[in-house]
Amino acid sequence: MISRRLIQLVEANADRLTHDLIDAVRRDPRTAAYHRMSDEDLHERALDLFRNLGQWLSARTEFALQTRYEAFGRRRFQEGIPFSNVLFALHTAKTILLDFLRGSASGEPGELPLEHELVVAVSQFYDKAVYHAAVGYEQAARTLAHRPAEALVAAAAAHVASPRAPETIESEELDFAVSRSGDIGESGG
Repeated sequence: MISRRLIQLVEANADRLTHDLIDAVRRDPRTAAYHRMSDEDLHERALDLFRNLGQWLSARTEFALQTRYEAFGRRRFQEGIPFSNVLFALHTAKTILLDFLRGSASGEPGELPLEHELVVAVSQFYDKAVYHAAVGYEQAARTLAHRPAEALVAAAAAHVASPRAPETIESEELDFAVSRSGDIGESGG
């Protein structure tokens, strides 16, 4: 059983931890691509994890983690953030969280095993998050590499014409076939 007291402490201090993470990411040259992002955008992304740590560690399934962080990886690719920056930002979040947990530990003998279990769970969570973010990032890169040139030009033109957020393109949407007359259509019927 994970230390419920420490999880509640993290969740209660989510805003402070989020602020600390944003400051660290803004200062570090290894996360330079994040420097151009707004504080609001960074805040929204970091706050969810800290505010819902208990849910992520106990109630969420591997599938939920996979879904969330693969989408995260795809978004970072679409935003043009190098994966080395993504990796270091996640590492920074993990370090800030673990440092907070170490500083908040009561040191009571009965709680020490629970604190240790929480630190292990947080480390495993981040290891899985990094893996799934990498998978999503690679999926987005492969999708872009396999897009027909015409689709790339159309997507770029649509992005310039519309300031809305980038769209996620699923690989199934990009499966085109060219008919004998030269028309482009969906393959597979």
